[in-house]
Amino acid sequence: MTNNLAESFNNWVLPLKCLPILEINDGIRVKSMASIAARKQDAQEWLSELCPAIEKKLKENLEVGRHWRVSRSDTYVYEVHCQKYNSMVNLEIRFCSCGESQLYSFPCSHALVVIQQHGSSPYLYVNELYKVEKYRETYSFPINPLPSISKPVHDFGRDAVILQPPLTRRPPGRPRKKRFRKRSEKTRVIKCGRCGKCEGHNRKSCTAPI
Repeated sequence: MTNNLAESFNNWVLPLKCLPILEINDGIRVKSMASIAARKQDAQEWLSELCPAIEKKLKENLEVGRHWRVSRSDTYVYEVHCQKYNSMVNLEIRFCSCGESQLYSFPCSHALVVIQQHGSSPYLYVNELYKVEKYRETYSFPINPLPSISKPVHDFGRDAVILQPPLTRRPPGRPRKKRFRKRSEKTRVIKCGRCGKCEGHNRKSCTAPI
């Protein structure tokens, strides 16, 4: 287990850490909005089936195993003879004994050599999440700008009716601070500890003769 994701996020928001919490939240929103817009724009220019970084990784894996020898065991089962060890590949279940294909849902070097020997396309064995179409879907939902509350944006038509706040008048007298009690609530009766009477006073304010 690593904290790479947390470290990357901390470095990303490092210039905002000295700001108050509200400004930090708004700064993260703006940075996220700009990042999503930039990635969406970049994805519109990609012409390959896979994302550029994944396409590069696919070519590198193909280059690694281009000198390996492949032996067929069954319709979809092969054995790859590497320089130091052998690996078993099952194309039907997308399995390789090295474990890399199952871990990343992406064909490793052994699987790509077998795919070429089998006569299939490597793109059929790549997870859909690595493809440009899914990348574009991920960033197809932008974060909308948030105008300041002090200066809202008004966009009214010619016939729009602007609803004004109601005219109110402050009632006379001092504003009520105590809440309205329910009928089922019982009020606590104050009993004087000096005279023993329940007349709304206590020992300190009692004036009854003893």
